[in-house]
Amino acid sequence: MGSEKYTYSGSGVDVFRNDDFTDHIKNVIKVPDWVLKEPTGYATILNFTTPKIVLTADGIGSKLLLHIKYRSWSDAAQDLIAMNYNDIVCVGGKPRAFVDYLGVHQIDRQHYEFIEALVRKLDEYDMALVAGETAEIPSIYTENDWDAAGFCIGTLEKRIPIETIEYGDFIIGLPASGFHSNGWSLIRKIIESENISIEELSFDLLAGTKIYKEVTEVFELIKGIAHVTGGGILRALRRVLGDKGYEISITLKPYIEWILKYVEIPEAIKTFNMGYGMILVIAEKDVESVLKITNGEVIGKVSQNTNIVIQ
Repeated sequence: MGSEKYTYSGSGVDVFRNDDFTDHIKNVIKVPDWVLKEPTGYATILNFTTPKIVLTADGIGSKLLLHIKYRSWSDAAQDLIAMNYNDIVCVGGKPRAFVDYLGVHQIDRQHYEFIEALVRKLDEYDMALVAGETAEIPSIYTENDWDAAGFCIGTLEKRIPIETIEYGDFIIGLPASGFHSNGWSLIRKIIESENISIEELSFDLLAGTKIYKEVTEVFELIKGIAHVTGGGILRALRRVLGDKGYEISITLKPYIEWILKYVEIPEAIKTFNMGYGMILVIAEKDVESVLKITNGEVIGKVSQNTNIVIQ
């Protein structure tokens, strides 16, 4: 590799193009009055049942291509569940049921193995696979590639009051298990261009996304929750803090130190989780209680200024 480092847009993914499309969708839809306003956008709250229903949908993304190559079905299943589960938690929901969609060239043994892993993982987190769809579409999917999407339904346990966030509130980072399931077009490009053998890395590159079940135990103490996904830690903080600033300090984990060999820090912080898969905002008086249950770490405070220190 030369002096020029890799970028997410250089791998074919344009986050701003995605933002434009999301804005367009918001402009063309009409939200019915039985949908409660939820400013972070992590999940949708439906107000026509008691308790209220929370739902969301997400996929594994191009990380699935590596799961297919290495047949890491347990990690793939955890990725699919977590990308939905953690989003529902962000709005104060408790995930209950799961629906899957597989788009494949032709059903074969690997899909059986994936579904078996998915059911086992759902059981670990007190969820059930209640429905799904598998579509053989050889005209769309190549013989070796397929895609998986998940749809999660939960019940609203406690609305997260992000409007109560104040300057001086503490920001807690919950450690990630790795890159989770975002930024993989860039990671895969680096692996291919640099001829990297993932088996020789000092960490498990394909580790499944951490599922933050413990956060449901401290809903009453939390003012804001951000799942660090697309757009990295920068977008996650913005989604929960709005126009407020933050001052945080990040201690680099081994997998982040590795990616920084190939990606500049500004690119990394707007693409990857930087070691933290979920961000909590809480009042100072509740810090000790939340840390004890979540195994998180204080990484900063809500501030009128914005600054990120990399250690």
